Amino acid sequence: MTSVARGMFNPLQMREAIVGFLREDIPNFDVGGEVVGSAVCKAKFFVKSPLVIAGFPFVDEVLDALGCKVVWAVNEGTFVNGSSTNRVVVGSVEGPANRLLQAERTALELLTRCSACATYARRCVMTSKSKNTNWSGKVAATRKTTPGPFRAVEKYGAIVGGADPHRYNLSSMVMLKDNHIDIAGGIAAALRRTRELCGFSIKIEVECRSVADAIEAATGGADVVMLDNFTPDAARKAVPEIKKKFPHVIIEMSGGINDQTVADYAVDGVDIVSIGLITHGPPPVDISMKITPASKL
Repeated sequence: MTSVARGMFNPLQMREAIVGFLREDIPNFDVGGEVVGSAVCKAKFFVKSPLVIAGFPFVDEVLDALGCKVVWAVNEGTFVNGSSTNRVVVGSVEGPANRLLQAERTALELLTRCSACATYARRCVMTSKSKNTNWSGKVAATRKTTPGPFRAVEKYGAIVGGADPHRYNLSSMVMLKDNHIDIAGGIAAALRRTRELCGFSIKIEVECRSVADAIEAATGGADVVMLDNFTPDAARKAVPEIKKKFPHVIIEMSGGINDQTVADYAVDGVDIVSIGLITHGPPPVDISMKITPASKL
């Protein structure tokens, strides 16, 4: 079965990150692994809650690093309607018993976290057009992720769920937030210096606390204006005014938005609605791995 975007990862960095996870979990020795031995066993991944399954590239790498192999029963991005009474098999694994057990926790953490992000992203995307079916914008994640290699897991989950990943790090797009602007001496001054440093090839986004801020940012050359912590009513009034003067500027709505309120911000003229919960606080999902002993194969 296929993954959504396996080819986007640097294979060397992927292996390095996965080996780092395994080293952290097995810093010296594994007594339990010695107890069970190395006879070849089989295992299955069971989904026990409704979710969008995601994280195949990471789990594949964990298992491969420990000499195990997995065959997925569904395509990544598939909605799986599992429950505690209806456990759905999404993958079958084979390998030495000790290696399967050494892989289990790391693989499950990657699979469940990525699937949780994908599931919440899918929910937000599906809900976004419930009040305006003609809305042509995108739901996006934010940079609120777990630091380190796990950032890629959460961003990938957002992609699998159908959301825009937004910027990956501080180097991928310049975002001038309130603290930048206050320290730099205002929007215009911050924008001038930013453009001098990043050149034409990097987009600049400015966090705006009012329509006046947004107009000043667009006038100064911002590619994206973020209307931060606007109410839905305030957004509906502000967006047409900004778009009329600057039709090519991207408008992003952000700040406290979730799957229950995203549709209120999906109004004509809004290009992006960003939701931090997609990567930093999605509801948990339930996936387990059950091994069949070699004696029962």
